[in-house]
Amino acid sequence: MRLLIVAIFSLISFAVTGQGLKSQDYSKKEVYITMRDGIKLFTSIYSPKDTTKKYPILITRTTYSCKPYGEDIIPENIMYNPDLVAKGYIFVFQDVRGRWMSEGQFENTKPPYSLWDKSKTDELTDAWDTFEWLTKNLKHFNGNIGVYGNSYLGWSTLTAAATNHPAVKAAIAMAPVTDFFFEDFNRYGLVAINYTPIINAFGIIKDYPTKDSWYKFNDGFIKGGKKSLTDDYYSYFLDLFTLSNIKNALIDSNNIFWKNLEKHQKYDDFRQKRNWLKYLRNIKSQVMIVGGWNDEQNLYGILNSYETIDKYSPDANVKLVMGPWAHAHPKERIEKYYLGDIFYGYNLAEDYQKNVQVPFFEYYLKGKGTKPDFKTRIFDTGTKKWIQTTDSPFTSQESITYYLNPNGELSKAPNRDNSFSSFISDPFHPVPFINDDNFHYIGPKYYMTADQRVASKRPDVLTYISKPLIKDITVLGNPQATISFETDHSAADIYVKIIDVLPLDRNPEKEDKPKVKMNGYQQLIRMGYIRGRFRDSFSKSIPFTPGKKYSINVPLLKIFHTFKKGHRIMIQIQSSAFPLFDINPQNYIEDIYSAKKEDFTKAIHKVYSESKIMLPTQMISKF
Repeated sequence: MRLLIVAIFSLISFAVTGQGLKSQDYSKKEVYITMRDGIKLFTSIYSPKDTTKKYPILITRTTYSCKPYGEDIIPENIMYNPDLVAKGYIFVFQDVRGRWMSEGQFENTKPPYSLWDKSKTDELTDAWDTFEWLTKNLKHFNGNIGVYGNSYLGWSTLTAAATNHPAVKAAIAMAPVTDFFFEDFNRYGLVAINYTPIINAFGIIKDYPTKDSWYKFNDGFIKGGKKSLTDDYYSYFLDLFTLSNIKNALIDSNNIFWKNLEKHQKYDDFRQKRNWLKYLRNIKSQVMIVGGWNDEQNLYGILNSYETIDKYSPDANVKLVMGPWAHAHPKERIEKYYLGDIFYGYNLAEDYQKNVQVPFFEYYLKGKGTKPDFKTRIFDTGTKKWIQTTDSPFTSQESITYYLNPNGELSKAPNRDNSFSSFISDPFHPVPFINDDNFHYIGPKYYMTADQRVASKRPDVLTYISKPLIKDITVLGNPQATISFETDHSAADIYVKIIDVLPLDRNPEKEDKPKVKMNGYQQLIRMGYIRGRFRDSFSKSIPFTPGKKYSINVPLLKIFHTFKKGHRIMIQIQSSAFPLFDINPQNYIEDIYSAKKEDFTKAIHKVYSESKIMLPTQMISKF
């Protein structure tokens, strides 16, 4: 493997001048494309007015509307990257089945029914039929199609690539959804209640085309109808408390998506059929996965789609671009990129758009420029530098293991005396996941880097810290957390946080935010979690036996972070992160969605000293 440190502004020698076509140089056409079962999908097509050339197609299939509607309305920005617009493409936007101006019925991450029954339709067949129509009907088309999209649209990008339609040559999936049991609305058995204020947008089914939203948000947290007056985020959800109360306050009774979450709390056949990682195989088009280490929604999908395609689709030559970004931020041209209080660099998204995204599509759809020569382009969130690899970088055999010493130290060797730390987990006073009084319709992105000093002061958060590091430690890959755990009740959730503690004698830096004390800042690097009932299998729910010790592997997604010399590594263990996720009753309730307030109780949890964190390490300097 070859690793190169890459300057932020010189990723590729290719440069885009910004001159070329603008939105006013495109004409617009709106059509309905008929699917094989007769359902018609609304499609907007923006084509260059210059008809002396042929152009490739760049298409997004969206759940979020093709707005603006009307052939006489061309937006100021046809798509978020003006340099692609300048280069000249036929831009196509399509409302997917059952959304906005398209006919039919929508189903979240619909399984590929057509793989099992040729008479069925799904996103594979809809994408294929769309590509067929475009290939046969568009003028001045060069025969090559590229697909792109973020989040759910990242999922529809991967489903489009999985069709293996011969015209599809390249796909860029940004932060793609892959499996809703492990990302977005659920997380390893937990319920992401931070999504509930907006969940009606995903679960209310319409049966008619419309330009207007057919769902409504229940803004019970708005005071007196004034948008500026909202309940405290933490207090509002704590007052609701149970999932049934949250449902009654925020979720439409006809929300089919919520009903499915309630009905399929385990990783059953229904859920497993919607695990799209199983279907990302033998893809022929060129694929790039794009995302950020701080993606608060679909980090699971980013990392797992890359690894799955890399393993099962060699023809795709899959590439990975991972910046420090939160969800959707590779689309936003922000000059000084902060996430919360943490500054990462200048013009990171613009640099990606100009020097990675444009050359990728130019080469594979037009045959221009040079073939991208990297496997991964990934950002170290500690040094704040890029590295470039020609092989997958997640193969380190080296690691450092830290044990959770009851005296609060991270130690290189375990205690042999069966010692432990304990804490009282009180569901009526859960640990807040952010120190913020504002109301958020969805979990704020900055919590991924938020200061944990508030949590360190709580008695229901166990904190373990290393001595100051005598040299840099670069962690690249999946940390492994094995927690030796005991509770005096029958249910519990376990959270593990990896934190970079900045030195107390740190000198101020010019990019520091005003009035933020960065000395001793406890920057969250990664949080992992699991609902304890799924400790053995996500398909099987098992209560704890009070007083029995269990060895529990708490899932932690990959990180790329250098803990610098003089910094300290901190691990925190807790049993709630509210209102990011729902509260565990701590009495085992088979159907947690029906738990009543009287089912919740305090519990004493113990974490034994053989608990450990394994950090995969890389010596970047050796490459």
